[in-house]
Amino acid sequence: MSFLALRKNLNLLNLTTLIIISILFPAISLADANRVFMENSSAVVVIEARDKDGKPFKQGSGFIVRQDGAIVTNYHVISDAEDIKVRSVSKVLMWSVNKGLKFEGFLHIDKENDVVILKVKGEKLQTVKIGDIQRLSIGRKVYVIGSPQGHENTVSDGILSGIREIGPKRKIIQITAPVSEGCSGGPVFNNNGEVIGIATFLIKEAQNLNFNFAIPINIIKDKISAQEVIALKDAVIEDCEKIPEYWCILGYSSGEEGLYREAVDAFQQAIRAKPDYAEAHYGLGTTYVNLGKHREAMEEFQQAIRAKPDYAEAHYGLGVIYIGFDKIGPALDKYKILKDLDPKLANELFNLIYPPH
Repeated sequence: MSFLALRKNLNLLNLTTLIIISILFPAISLADANRVFMENSSAVVVIEARDKDGKPFKQGSGFIVRQDGAIVTNYHVISDAEDIKVRSVSKVLMWSVNKGLKFEGFLHIDKENDVVILKVKGEKLQTVKIGDIQRLSIGRKVYVIGSPQGHENTVSDGILSGIREIGPKRKIIQITAPVSEGCSGGPVFNNNGEVIGIATFLIKEAQNLNFNFAIPINIIKDKISAQEVIALKDAVIEDCEKIPEYWCILGYSSGEEGLYREAVDAFQQAIRAKPDYAEAHYGLGTTYVNLGKHREAMEEFQQAIRAKPDYAEAHYGLGVIYIGFDKIGPALDKYKILKDLDPKLANELFNLIYPPH
């Protein structure tokens, strides 16, 4: 695939088919949404981050993955919290029943991927079923349960519109189901009622279009069984806007949608927080390539390599830039380095230097 183009994975055939089905048979979609909601709503919780005075300043969603009270949510939902409150919301006929769940601490904290697993006191709690993004196909129906803007425990639906590569060995799911404020940390279900993602954030474009994203559930599947509980007072919980990984994910996601200036801002924010962040320099470099700023891109790839000398993608990117500037000697030097780091990228670069006839 071309280095100069960010990857697009949308399967138009599946998407078109699903749109036709949803027009001709809307009752099927509504029935599935209702089924997913009824089967899982009691396993979805509201999470409040509170300040030192006990006042809530942020709210998100989460979902129960173990009967004894293990709950998955986003890191940014609880970031900078002095106290955390968790409530389950069960809807009975026209009534909503709120039940407080005693927060005990953390089972897993992953700032880089914006995921935490909380522990509340509980037994025989309803849990969600865990799916697998490896079995996903573009265009399939997805459902999000959360508490958007104070409307507790609601369901929205959409389709899986992409599985994006946003950095080395890192993926993010793009969906059309609305993910508004309060839904962050909530579960994204497939048509079988299995959680395949963790709703994380949206990017607003100037033309009133929103791009909604979720973290693949696979990232925490092997962490669900964790037993050691870390108390809040012993955990280092930062404001997510100070975390470079948060901005880096936002940068890659913005770039995937062609929002290059937004991507530049996000990557620069990540670099300000962590000047030697190789992945952020590389992401900024690829963004500059898409903006036609090749000298700026060259500097960012060089910065990425200084921070991480074996960063194959950055060597490849720099080699491509050298070819564009007709610097064949330096490009060949990158080819020689890549032969050891990544033979596939080495061959791709060699074919760019000496195109086959």
